[in-house]
Amino acid sequence: MLRRNNILKHFNNILINSNKKNINNIYIYNTINNNNNSFNNNNKPIMHFSTIINNKKNEDEINKFFKDYIYKSSNYSLEQKKKLIESFVLDSQGGNKISKEEIRNINISPISSDILESFIKIRDDLEKYNCQPTTTSTSTTTNRLSEQLYSFDTLLGELIKDNLKSHHQLYCRPLDIEKMEPKIWRQIVDNEAVHPYENPLNPIDEIKQRTGKNRTCLVLFHPLLPNMPLMSLYIAFTNGIPNNMRIIENNNQSSNGSSSSSSSSSSSSSNIDSAIFYSISSLHKGLGGVNLGHILITKAVEYIRLDKPEIKNYCTLSPLPRFRKYLLKNHPKFVEHIKDRASLEEVKPQLQSLALNYIFKEKSKPNRVFDPVCNFHLKNGASVYRLNWDADESEKRIDESYGIMINYLYDIDKLESNSKNYIEKGIVSTNQIFDNQYKNNRFL
Repeated sequence: MLRRNNILKHFNNILINSNKKNINNIYIYNTINNNNNSFNNNNKPIMHFSTIINNKKNEDEINKFFKDYIYKSSNYSLEQKKKLIESFVLDSQGGNKISKEEIRNINISPISSDILESFIKIRDDLEKYNCQPTTTSTSTTTNRLSEQLYSFDTLLGELIKDNLKSHHQLYCRPLDIEKMEPKIWRQIVDNEAVHPYENPLNPIDEIKQRTGKNRTCLVLFHPLLPNMPLMSLYIAFTNGIPNNMRIIENNNQSSNGSSSSSSSSSSSSSNIDSAIFYSISSLHKGLGGVNLGHILITKAVEYIRLDKPEIKNYCTLSPLPRFRKYLLKNHPKFVEHIKDRASLEEVKPQLQSLALNYIFKEKSKPNRVFDPVCNFHLKNGASVYRLNWDADESEKRIDESYGIMINYLYDIDKLESNSKNYIEKGIVSTNQIFDNQYKNNRFL
């Protein structure tokens, strides 16, 4: 009981006192026991604020740590940052870890922007530290954090989630280097995960290409963090649903990949009927598990319907980031045969079959597809529209999936039912084009 009250006291002080510097009386959650009736229909304790404490020293110390963290750690190595965080956590917890029950029962109050930014930065640094290869292993999947740091990271994730995931407060802004400060658009460029900038040190021309005619990038913000973009979504407006990245990048081809004149190309506004989401990236590792992507896509659709009412199709052109790793683990001899472009074409029918099966049948757990990008879009209500061969010739995409990509269709009228069917029953919604690809492939 004492340990729980100490933890609750510390973090309620952070949350409430951050915006009320002169208040000495801080209300904290009163631990509920089984002798009262303070439970809701889900048998979860209801929070009460009746205990008054006076512990100004601890309030000041905790607030100071979070307010000073970004500045103090700016020149630290990841190892030094980890030790700084660990020292604070052990002092705050008395060496004890935070349980999941304690995390769920902590009251979430509005917090100041500098402390919320520190929450994200601390989680970002812990994730980067955790992903460093160890001296004994090259694996980056092993958790290198102590139980105390892991619990602390989980707690900060819960606090970030509850303070950011207000659908009505989050808003989108187009990426515009004329209207955004460099420190803002620099974060967007440096953290682009799906299609990294070719020249990130001098990205102006590439930004203009990605946000030029019939192209845009919508960026998700929260009022508490106006200088910290949260997620980015790059969009191409095209005639039809493209099957390769060359159409997106060149901005002068029709959706079937053939060149066309300027009067009838995808850059002609009179022919535009599709919005293609070809890259969505979380811009901070500290937002891991916060899951803001569905909010960004929803707001992007709202934005486009107002700005471009002629748009009929909302679709993606998405990677398969784990496909080759899946093949290496499950079909190693098949992968050994692929040595160059010629050998890749030789096994095209078999590789397409494996990709179709990977998307539609392979599971990471019951009722969840194995591919993380597919899982993300299906949870949001999209359907699998089409598998595309030779869709992206970049080194990154060849290494991930031999250049194969997927279109996911966001049919506005079916989003709710598709999402419900997948989340509750694991049903993978598909389009007729994908169904035909799957049924007509002789290797399945």
